[in-house]
Amino acid sequence: MGDKINELLMFSVVVIAGLSFLLFVISMISYSRLRELKLLFISLSFLVFFIKAILFLFMSSKNLIIMDLLIIAFLYIAAAKK
Repeated sequence: MGDKINELLMFSVVVIAGLSFLLFVISMISYSRLRELKLLFISLSFLVFFIKAILFLFMSSKNLIIMDLLIIAFLYIAAAKK
């Protein structure tokens, strides 16, 4: 039972890493075209998601909560920016 959960967890991390990297690239392209600061913060959020997923694959540490805080902070700044 524990092995299946670990396999599902690793699969989820790989999917999150792939999607976050794809969204990072798309949002950076949008930022390069429009030069809106809001898009830069969104791009940084997706980049931090990607880095967190990669770190989780190698470290498998639950101490990555700081990465979640950075992601939430970047998304908050992007949403609050007018």
